[in-house]
Amino acid sequence: MGWIVRLFVLMQLVHVVFSWGKQGHYAVCKIAEGYLTKDAMATVKELLPDYANGELASVCSWPDDIKWYYRWHWTSPLHYVDTPSFKCNYKYGRDCYDSAGRRNNCVTGAIFNYTKQLFSAYQGYKPKLKYNLTEALIFLAHYMADVHQPLHVGFTGDFGGSILKVRWYRKKTNLHHVWDTLIIDTAVNTFYGSDLSTMVRAIQRNIT
Repeated sequence: MGWIVRLFVLMQLVHVVFSWGKQGHYAVCKIAEGYLTKDAMATVKELLPDYANGELASVCSWPDDIKWYYRWHWTSPLHYVDTPSFKCNYKYGRDCYDSAGRRNNCVTGAIFNYTKQLFSAYQGYKPKLKYNLTEALIFLAHYMADVHQPLHVGFTGDFGGSILKVRWYRKKTNLHHVWDTLIIDTAVNTFYGSDLSTMVRAIQRNIT
């Protein structure tokens, strides 16, 4: 149980540094891995699929990869939550629902759900449902980063900034994409020799 709490707290400490495209999710999870205890890391490795080669960071963008497939369409609303336009506060009961009005279908609902699944397994409970703890771990790690991307917790009226057209240097894009991907891509290429691992190490040195 302790490793779940530790992972949850660490993800909150490191997510604010990054944008949240594929590279951002990798970097967030890579830094979090470095703060896990030996026992916690052993448990994480036990849950990871074989193709991850024992590295949580390598699968942290998986929920983005699969949400476009028919089987996984139901996960699309779990990456964000919106508040009514110009309401600068969040209320779970008011705001956590998907476009069809289904309650608890938002990023915070997903975090509660997958945290509960992992807790129940490691507290010795015998839930009626057989949880897939590998998926629960990966989803939780991914959504903990998503919930702290400002435009994954935005207003209903602008669809998370995706309808706000902007320029990022010479590139025409939308505000959401700037936050998700372009900020970190530009930083990696401009300041870190196009090497994400160099950026990760620089941030690790600066974490206090």
